[in-house]
Amino acid sequence: MDKASFSSEDRMLLKVALRAMENAYILWGFKVGAAVLAEDNQIYEGCNIESRISGLGVCAERCAIDHAVLHGNKRILKVALVIEDDNVLNAMPCGMCRQYIHDFSDGKALILTAKAKNGEIIWESVKVIHISELLPTPFSSRK
Repeated sequence: MDKASFSSEDRMLLKVALRAMENAYILWGFKVGAAVLAEDNQIYEGCNIESRISGLGVCAERCAIDHAVLHGNKRILKVALVIEDDNVLNAMPCGMCRQYIHDFSDGKALILTAKAKNGEIIWESVKVIHISELLPTPFSSRK
């Protein structure tokens, strides 16, 4: 797909995620940026933040969702994810992020993923997928 194939909203989300990616704090991994569109049409961004202690860092998607929650938005509609790394085959959220996206979207979020190179989105790499396709059997409880 080329850039013109996407709505202006989707292009904006991907551009915000690309900008957020530049702020990523990485020690050994790769830069990731995310942007979420909240129910009130506000966009919140996040980036991955690594730590020397395994498991202590945070993924870009969860960072962006936490940013939305901090500002009073607990329901998201879309997530854009941009990864800058030639070695990444599939730019998709990890398992924890899939559950988090599901939880804050009632299982209805649309996810846009893209690769970036030299500060530019590679539009041919953009994929659009529904959270239910990435997480067909999410954790749930009776509460």
